[in-house]
Amino acid sequence: MKEIQKALIKKGNKYLVLLRSPCALHFPGFWDFSGGKLEANEDRFAGVEREVLEETQIKVKALKAVTSYEYDLDGVGKPTHRFTLFNVKIISKNDVQLSDEHLEYRWATKDEVKMLEKVEPYIKPFFEMHAKA
Repeated sequence: MKEIQKALIKKGNKYLVLLRSPCALHFPGFWDFSGGKLEANEDRFAGVEREVLEETQIKVKALKAVTSYEYDLDGVGKPTHRFTLFNVKIISKNDVQLSDEHLEYRWATKDEVKMLEKVEPYIKPFFEMHAKA
């Protein structure tokens, strides 16, 4: 199972969402939270913090894992990827500076994110089950 760590980065009632590159292996052109795969022997809290910094130039502190979702992204008939979402705290004042993995970003409310046409599959279930604002 491939472990994917995602950060719930918030300012007030808005979440940071990133538009994936059209060259992405999975979900090209979809909106997503910042995050990614762990490196060998990497702690998952350190991994989500590293991924956010690489993708956005924002330093965060991972506080706790909120929930996980499993999907078969390889078409093998059983889950192949686990997405774990983390509450994080922004600890830098940097503006978002995207890596080449993403085309654009926006700060959006729960309702605005839910209305986006193409979002990664775990995002809408997260907002339906866990997000209060």
